[in-house]
Amino acid sequence: MKPLLVEIGTEELPGIPLIKELPSIQQKWQKVCQAYRLELDVTFEYTPRRLVFWHPRCPEKQPDSTEALYGPPESAAFKEGEPTAAALGFAKKCGTEVEKLGRAEQKGRRVLFYEHTITGQPLEAFLGDLITDFLKSLNFGKTMRWGERSDHFIRPVRWLLALHGQSPVACEVFGVKSGRETYAHRVHSYDPQSVPTAEHYADFLLKRGVVLSSARRQESILEDFKAIEQENPGFEIEIDRQLLDEVVAITEHPTALLGSFDKRFLELPDEVIITSMKSHQRYFPVFKAGRLSHHFVVVSNALSDDFSAVIAGNEKVLRPRLADALFFWQNDRARGLVSDGLADVLYVKGLGTMLEKVQREEAIADRLLKFYGIDDAHLPRAAALSKADLDTQMVYEFT
Repeated sequence: MKPLLVEIGTEELPGIPLIKELPSIQQKWQKVCQAYRLELDVTFEYTPRRLVFWHPRCPEKQPDSTEALYGPPESAAFKEGEPTAAALGFAKKCGTEVEKLGRAEQKGRRVLFYEHTITGQPLEAFLGDLITDFLKSLNFGKTMRWGERSDHFIRPVRWLLALHGQSPVACEVFGVKSGRETYAHRVHSYDPQSVPTAEHYADFLLKRGVVLSSARRQESILEDFKAIEQENPGFEIEIDRQLLDEVVAITEHPTALLGSFDKRFLELPDEVIITSMKSHQRYFPVFKAGRLSHHFVVVSNALSDDFSAVIAGNEKVLRPRLADALFFWQNDRARGLVSDGLADVLYVKGLGTMLEKVQREEAIADRLLKFYGIDDAHLPRAAALSKADLDTQMVYEFT
C-alpha cells in the first residue's frame, strides 16, 4: 500500500466550464475507480493546467474477487443423464467442464452454478483505461480534437504523471505516455520537471510557482484584497463569488493588484463600468465611501517582484473599453429617447416590428384612459418610450 498520484496535464482549461463540472469530478473519478475494483480514499485538486488525484493508500494491484455464475435449471441441463446444449453452453461460458459445475438454489429451483476467483490485475494493466474512461465521463459542453487523433476533450492532454510511491506507473492516455514529469509555472520554467515521490508532489509544485490547492489560492486572493483595503483607507473591494471562483480556476499563482482608470469615465452609470471590468476583464470593482471609485483590482497569474508593468498593461486594456462606453453614452444622451429606429427591429414574425408594438401599446393606453375617464398625457407618452432603450447604442453594447 503506497500513495498513488495521478496528474492529467492539459492546455489551459476554460474557467466557467471547469467550475460547472467541478462538483462532479471527484465523484466521477471514484465511480470509475470502483468499476475497476478499487475502493480508495481520494483528494482532488486542480489548476488551469492540471487535474490531480491523490490516494494516500493504494495497492499495487486490484484485489482478487469471486464471481458466481448461475446457469440453466438442472432439469433442462441434463436429459437421461447426458448434458444438453444448455449445460454445454453454460460450461463453455464458465471456461470449465460440465463435470466441474456445481448446483445451487435460485428462485426455488435447482440450477447449475459455478464460482471462480478473478485475479486482480497490476496498476499498469488498467490505469490507462481507467483514466481514459474518467475523461470521457466528464461533461464540459463543447469539446475539441487535436493533432491526428480522434479523441475528444475540452482541451488537449499534454502530459500524464502517474506515481505509486516512488515508482512511475506506465500507462497511456490519448496517445500520451505517463512518466514522473510535471510542468512548473510557465514563468518559472517551460521544461519538464521530474517529481521524486508522490508524497513530495504538492511541495515540489509550490517551489516552482504552482499553488495546487484551490482553497489556498482563494485564501491568498482574499488576503491580498484585505491588504489593499488596509493600505487604502475607505476602499471596499466588491467580492463577486462567481467571479472569484473563476479567477481561482484560471490562476496557478494568484496575486491581487490595484489599478486605476481616468476619473472622467465615472460619468458613466456604475453598471456599465462594472460590466466592462467584470465580464470583459475579470476585474473586481472598488468602492469608496459607498460610491464607485476609479480603481479596480486585477488578479495576476504572473511571478514577479515588480508588477508595475502588469498593472500598466491592464489599465491600458481597460481604457479603450471605457472610452467606447462613454462614446455610446454621450451619443445616446445627445440623441434622446426616440422610437423611430424600432421600425427596423422585428418583434415577432407575423406580429410586425417593435415600433408597431409600441404603437399598439399607445392605443391601448389611450383606450384605458378614456374607459376610466382620466385625462393624462403621461401614460401614452410612457408607452411611446417603453421600448426606446432597445434602439440605444448603450443597450446594444451592454445588454
